[in-house]
Amino acid sequence: MSIKKPEILFNYHTHTYRCGHASGTDEDYVKAALEGRYKVLGFSDHAPYKNYSHKGIHMEWNELDDYIKSINDLKEKYKNQIEIKLGLETEFIPSLIEEKKELRSKVDYLILGQHFDSPAGKGFNAFYENDEDEILRYAHVVCEGLDSGLFTYLAHPDVILTNQEEFSDAIAVAANMIGKKVSEKKIPVEINIQGSYRDKHLLNNRQEYYYPNHSFWKILSAYDIKVVVGIDAHNPYQLTEYERINNVLNELEDLNLEIIKEPFI
Repeated sequence: MSIKKPEILFNYHTHTYRCGHASGTDEDYVKAALEGRYKVLGFSDHAPYKNYSHKGIHMEWNELDDYIKSINDLKEKYKNQIEIKLGLETEFIPSLIEEKKELRSKVDYLILGQHFDSPAGKGFNAFYENDEDEILRYAHVVCEGLDSGLFTYLAHPDVILTNQEEFSDAIAVAANMIGKKVSEKKIPVEINIQGSYRDKHLLNNRQEYYYPNHSFWKILSAYDIKVVVGIDAHNPYQLTEYERINNVLNELEDLNLEIIKEPFI
């Protein structure tokens, strides 16, 4: 029995082997996107840091030129079959804003994916349990990033819930801060499919994903926001996992979110 393809004609959130936790060649992702009948495939691997090494998490600075050349070569090779965009996913670090501007000048777009507070490892880390102050710090930095004008959209706004034991008042405050800011700046915010690879857990007396988290998105849905579906592909086959994508979207269907259907970058 075939699974119906979701009404998504693009994916701007695609990683490559350079980040150290994705697999497949760059061209493998293009071939998968063609199989999935995408109109646009955007590559947005984890951006490097000039003075910090994060092997297994981000590409290294000396890999950036190869990444840019590879994606640009694929743009040309497949120009009559699919539109390919060159992007990067990166954190907003206030002290490194000039470095972020340099990255932005090299690509078609930047995605704001706030995983930590500092490339040196200080502050919050979205994949650990965070206290109230760290959760609120996360929201403040995300809002600063959205104010910077560097980013085309916000990835996984609810990633900070990863490994949290409860949906606390601080998380609700963070969700409202982010909802208000993306509405004010008119920047799309992402339902992140990759989060569904983590098991659901009991939160607010219901089984939910850490992200995309229904409770968090219920708060966001009260704001005037536009939503982008991001596969956050770390393997080419994830671009055509239609059943998983549909299941995630069905989880949030009751919120009547305005999902962007047509390519916008």
